[in-house]
Amino acid sequence: MDTRQIYIRRCGVKREPPTLVIVYHVGLKTRKHTISVRDVHQKSVSELFQDILKKSQNPILQNIPKVQLLRLLTILKDLVNGVSLKESIERCKAVETISTDEDLNLVDDDVLERKKALMDQQFEQNRISPTDPTFQYDKKVDFPQDHVETSAWDSDEFEI
Repeated sequence: MDTRQIYIRRCGVKREPPTLVIVYHVGLKTRKHTISVRDVHQKSVSELFQDILKKSQNPILQNIPKVQLLRLLTILKDLVNGVSLKESIERCKAVETISTDEDLNLVDDDVLERKKALMDQQFEQNRISPTDPTFQYDKKVDFPQDHVETSAWDSDEFEI
């Protein structure tokens, strides 16, 4: 199956039994692919994500962003643990906001992986390659000097 011909239409989760559901188009045909998710209670979201990638070596998963899969697995884990859908979606939105003041050393592994995936996605959206029409080689930017902070480690007077 060629991944260029696959168009993902919808992704979702089913609580009983815990399942990831993907509706996609191949050519003119609409198909539904289900992936059962086992051990939702015992595993973290990142472990569930790794298991799905190992178990289902399907080219369909290559067309779904990692952020979206992690969000769906988090919602599925919350639903299985008895959290309401609305509350789970609100928690996902709170996790998916990136703050410059947030210390990522203090968060757990699942939140860290979701934040990294979100940052990777934003980087890919903002990246300008040499083939883009807006690409400018050797671009020079003058930054304002009024916002420059001085630090002790940056001065010549600071000796070890």
